Amino acid sequence: MTNARKVVAKLASDQELQSFLERELGERAATISLVPTSGSPGPTLPLDWSAARAYYDEYCRNGNNCSDGEFTLDCTHFVCHGLSSGGVKVENPTATCDSGYGIRVADLAAAFKNASDRYSNVSRVDSFGNTKAGDFCFVVSWFGLSKDHAMVAAERIDAKGGKVWGHTNARCGENASWAGETLVVYRIS
Repeated sequence: MTNARKVVAKLASDQELQSFLERELGERAATISLVPTSGSPGPTLPLDWSAARAYYDEYCRNGNNCSDGEFTLDCTHFVCHGLSSGGVKVENPTATCDSGYGIRVADLAAAFKNASDRYSNVSRVDSFGNTKAGDFCFVVSWFGLSKDHAMVAAERIDAKGGKVWGHTNARCGENASWAGETLVVYRIS
């Protein structure tokens, strides 16, 4: 009998996140942020979580409500549409659908990182034990290799996985297992 350890996920260090953003976006990473869909940015970022969650519940298995009919299984596009339903959008993304919603994980991760410096109610979650439903999760690597994915926690997640809303592999508050992923997690309070 072997004494093998199960490979689990970890949260990214500041350096790992910065390296990911520099590799994917270069200097452009500093120009992408989250802003309200209406009105001017203030000291806090207004998110109507119940509206965002309603979007995630409705579209987790059924594409999205994008008028151009593109990116129906894209994870970032799904998360961006939910954010928009809750009153938040990504400002200055590098790539979008025809309706202006982001489609790149790096853009969304950079937007959250920059928003955490800009708004008092946007923060990076420092441990799996502090996660909860509504947290925005980004996979920035897998066993140190380039891999990215975006999803929203449906409950507290841990280093083995947890229930999430997401696309690519449709998840409707269902369990996703991690094995070797490096994640960064943000919250809009």
